[in-house]
Amino acid sequence: MLRDVSWYVFLVVGIVIGLGAFGHGYSVRKVHEAIDQFPIDPAISQTLYIVWYFASGTMLAFGATLVWTSFRLRAGDASSLFVAFPIGIFYLVTGICATIYRRGDPFWLFFVLLGVLLLGSSFVLKGSHPSVIPRAGQAAQSESAAGPQSME
Repeated sequence: MLRDVSWYVFLVVGIVIGLGAFGHGYSVRKVHEAIDQFPIDPAISQTLYIVWYFASGTMLAFGATLVWTSFRLRAGDASSLFVAFPIGIFYLVTGICATIYRRGDPFWLFFVLLGVLLLGSSFVLKGSHPSVIPRAGQAAQSESAAGPQSME
């Protein structure tokens, strides 16, 4: 049961991180509103927008990687699970540091939450190499491998 819940948590975190890329990219308009009124060197403002969209792309790549990894886990392959740990640590550390730096801005606690959920579900799934949700035919194979059982 814990493995099943952990798998769904892992999948949802991956989807949320991936979809967050679109919200992040869309919110660049707020950056435009804030800085376009000042005489900033164009090279600096252009670089800011490049980095902003790069961060959005990174979020999309992280999300896609986690969703792909979740389906590998569902199939019983935990070999790609290692990618979740640096992503989870990155989100957790960024959330903690940003919350402190922004003097308790609650937005950054969402990063902490995503990091904790990703790391927690990854640790649960790390120990479970068999398929999280058995596919059709797996149950039959398991029963036939156990051999006939008497019903005494």
